[in-house]
Amino acid sequence: MKKEKSLKFGIVNTITFTRVLGSIILPIVYFTKGVEAVVFFVILVFLTDAIDGKLSRLWKVESFFGGILDSVADKLFAFVMLGLLSYKYPGMIFVMIFEFGIFLTNTLAFAENKNVQTSRIGKLKTIILDTSVSIMFVYASKSLYLKYLSKGIQNFVNISEYPVSHVLVGVIVGMELITIADYGKKRVSQVSDKKIEKKKLKKFKEIWELLIDREFYIKHKDERLKKFLYEE
Repeated sequence: MKKEKSLKFGIVNTITFTRVLGSIILPIVYFTKGVEAVVFFVILVFLTDAIDGKLSRLWKVESFFGGILDSVADKLFAFVMLGLLSYKYPGMIFVMIFEFGIFLTNTLAFAENKNVQTSRIGKLKTIILDTSVSIMFVYASKSLYLKYLSKGIQNFVNISEYPVSHVLVGVIVGMELITIADYGKKRVSQVSDKKIEKKKLKKFKEIWELLIDREFYIKHKDERLKKFLYEE
């Protein structure tokens, strides 16, 4: 990889990695500074999710490594956010359970050398989840802005907080179940490659070069990654 490409590759993946660091820092901010401080922190971390993908395509440094890191960072941050929200809205515990179910389904698919790509249903679930989490954080941090609103709006916010949170939890759980069923169906429909278990894993350097190679990613992004990690 050329020096300029390496620099851009490093910048993009460093931005992605900040979500991993954010997942560690977020609980500390929550328990020391309160949910109000967390709201601003969550907004900043959400911005990194919007930036890294666009930059990777703009600078043409997409890679399997970036995709894996992005997926891990997103899932870890989501679990932390859901965990913190569950202190105020206990129903989010169910969302965490089903979100873990999706993670488990995809992990098992990879282990079986199957390719369960994100579907339209999965993308819609993510949009609904992110939107719902944002709304709940807005409600949870109402002490920041409530005093600046009229009495009527204050009453509406206070009265609607828990009914709205219950509805959102119900919608999210419904989408989680649909997504698990969708991914599970795709996983079951694919045939596992048993032969790969008898093959020898490539050396770390070879695997690393494949994971960061953009041309390799563009050519094989819709294929099963695991088969490329073993010797022929």
